[in-house]
Amino acid sequence: MAATKYRFHLDSPALCLMLFATLLLLAAMLPAVPALAAAAEFRETPCWFALPKDRDMRCGHLLVPENRSKADSATIELAVVIFEPDRVRHDPVVYLNGGPGQAARIETREEIDDWWSFIDNGDWLRGRRLVVVDQRGVGLSKPSLSCAEHYSPKVWGGIMSRPEEIVDFDGAQKNEVKACRDALQARHIDLSAYNTAENAADIHDLRSALNIDKWVVFGISYGTKLALQVLEDHPENLVAVVLDSTLPLDVDYVDQDAANFDGVLKKLEKDCAARQECGSDGTSLRTMITEIVQQLDAQPVLLRLKAAGEPSAFTRVSGNDFLEVLFNQFYDRDSIELLPQLIKDTANQNYGPLAEMIGLSGDDGDAFADGMHLSIVCNDGVSAAASFAAFPLLDRWAQNNFYSWACPLWPTATPKRAYKSLAQNRVPVLLLAGDYDPATPTSWAERVIRTTGHSQLVLFRGVGHDVLDTTECGGEVVADFLDNPNAKVSTPCIGDMTEPQFGPPDDKPSVLLTGSAQPAMLHR
Repeated sequence: MAATKYRFHLDSPALCLMLFATLLLLAAMLPAVPALAAAAEFRETPCWFALPKDRDMRCGHLLVPENRSKADSATIELAVVIFEPDRVRHDPVVYLNGGPGQAARIETREEIDDWWSFIDNGDWLRGRRLVVVDQRGVGLSKPSLSCAEHYSPKVWGGIMSRPEEIVDFDGAQKNEVKACRDALQARHIDLSAYNTAENAADIHDLRSALNIDKWVVFGISYGTKLALQVLEDHPENLVAVVLDSTLPLDVDYVDQDAANFDGVLKKLEKDCAARQECGSDGTSLRTMITEIVQQLDAQPVLLRLKAAGEPSAFTRVSGNDFLEVLFNQFYDRDSIELLPQLIKDTANQNYGPLAEMIGLSGDDGDAFADGMHLSIVCNDGVSAAASFAAFPLLDRWAQNNFYSWACPLWPTATPKRAYKSLAQNRVPVLLLAGDYDPATPTSWAERVIRTTGHSQLVLFRGVGHDVLDTTECGGEVVADFLDNPNAKVSTPCIGDMTEPQFGPPDDKPSVLLTGSAQPAMLHR
């Protein structure tokens, strides 16, 4: 509908007065437009760790509005560390961590030394400033949305001190989520403001506050979604974008777990069948998994976990718990290579390797901000898990997810559903994907390629999640890309990648952990 146009002739004082009164009336009837929140500011400070010798670096805090849609928004702080090269030759890089809620690990001298080692071993970072930031709510940023003081690792790991102990783990977890929520709200934290859109605005403001004209954005896992949001909102300030293990903007990843898990299980079975050392008695891995899950659902097994120097602990493992263990092992290539043997051992009721796998899964504690994780996932939107009838056991596992009950307990804003098209994007984008990735599968990277202009995908065989940290070839590919972002990547190491080398656990480093098992009734 076309807007009606009015033309006024200011010929007399009376007409002017009448017009002024009319405008006042109209102004009173219009909805109030909130004033813009305060501008971002970077305040450089002495570093909070002992400075490494002969290394140049800067530290500080980025001050940004907590909620940019509110004129009276509180101000929050993001911790920032800038690693300076010996000589600046290329555009800087900003590193966006995953999780969501994972700290950047910039708190201690030991963690800073790890970053310098990462830089020294990465050709793609030579001659570039590296900007590392604890995202809002995470790590050293203030306020922190960590739930560490309200969460018990034993509750979330299903760990008991005695085998006869009966614990309502589901109820305890819900109580701990509520306790975290209530504590954060008591500090007047606007949990609805901790979302990817605000997070991306922080990254844009950081570039501006540091007086950086353009930079390279590197994202890993959830950090790729954050990087894509920055690309959508502020492409004019980007030289290139590197996405490692890509999460598209418009994917409710909780809804895809069953399909993603099914995909990597099929690949494992296919690759295993092609290798003699991975062979079995003719029973497929999928059949064995089905039988294990059915058996554990009928009679969960009680595992004893014994780490060196620690008292014994116990956990009950159901069919869903076993599937969760398998899913998590696909993240890492070394663990992928052990999976066929783990499945066979468990099918033969040798539960020692399974106990070892469970015992090795540590807790991040303060390094992971569970409140930030929930805020991002729930604010960005989570749909109910879709049915995936190709492997019904995975449906039941996927529908039993944490978010289905946690998000209704968590304060959220209306999730963003409309995204700009990136089909005409001209910023060079490189995507790295592992073909065994259970969390951000190659199909998601291919989806981004189809909808994002000027992008290219490199697939790594035998690799799970986080390509750059699990294979040297990943760094070589990124270095080749950044040398000429507009050219097609051509790095010989890609052709040298192989499928997992399946073998018995004896071929792998041993750990100081033993496991034993006995049947147990399931207690909920």
